[in-house]
Amino acid sequence: MLKRIEYYADYRQFLRDFYEDRKRHSPGYSFRVFCRTSGIKSPSLFKEVIQGKRNLTKKTIPAFARGLGLTDADASFFTQLVAFNQSTTPEEKQACLERMRGLKRPVKQKTVPLDQYEYYAKWYNPVLREMACILDWRGDFALLARSLDPPISTREARSSVALLVRLGMIAKGPDGRYVQPDRAITTGPEVSSVGVRMLNHHLSLLGAEALSRFAPSHRDISSVVIGVSPRTFPLIKQEIQEFRRRIIRIADEDECPDQVYDVNIQFFPASKKAPNTGRTE
Repeated sequence: MLKRIEYYADYRQFLRDFYEDRKRHSPGYSFRVFCRTSGIKSPSLFKEVIQGKRNLTKKTIPAFARGLGLTDADASFFTQLVAFNQSTTPEEKQACLERMRGLKRPVKQKTVPLDQYEYYAKWYNPVLREMACILDWRGDFALLARSLDPPISTREARSSVALLVRLGMIAKGPDGRYVQPDRAITTGPEVSSVGVRMLNHHLSLLGAEALSRFAPSHRDISSVVIGVSPRTFPLIKQEIQEFRRRIIRIADEDECPDQVYDVNIQFFPASKKAPNTGRTE
């Protein structure tokens, strides 16, 4: 089913849905018809792009936008979506997503892929998702903003709560307090993964600042430097994942939380691989 372009995280899927929609309403519609109306000489290009055999280029993107009948605003969004899908580095993808956010039209009570990216893009969104349900702030966004450490602006708090409500991550209860409904929000993994990388980056920086901002009695930050082989690397990753699951279970069983904590677990290479030492594993 063809949806508004903002709902897509993959331009090839948008093209596929467009073609199926046209075919359903006009049985005589074909790849050749699309290419002819787009001014594209190759009659197989549309099909090959959908199949992932070819990419769109700066020359063919405007032609496709014309064949799709996109408005100027949707054509701009389509251009950035193509660039996002065809980018090869996280930095390029992030830049495309930021531009797409600026082009997204308001969508009432709907969740689009960019909303999920927006959720991860700010470190305080996940924190406010918890704090908005812990603190009895009664619509005082200035109080909610000051409750974070470090504090954010009232405008940022208001915008974040609006996003969380729109995504269904929090909702106002009958007593005026916010709660977290049992509702999962999912999106394309490519969009969310770029946002998660940003979130991890911001939280890691906050973790470094916590060394000086908080007394040891209010934090626990430590490091261990170890030698790791290809055999033990996945075992350590598995142990970290299980540790994270245990922490989540403990937090879920806490019936009266009064503060929000970040838990950063970092495990990454601190050297290049050494040449073969002759040792066997």
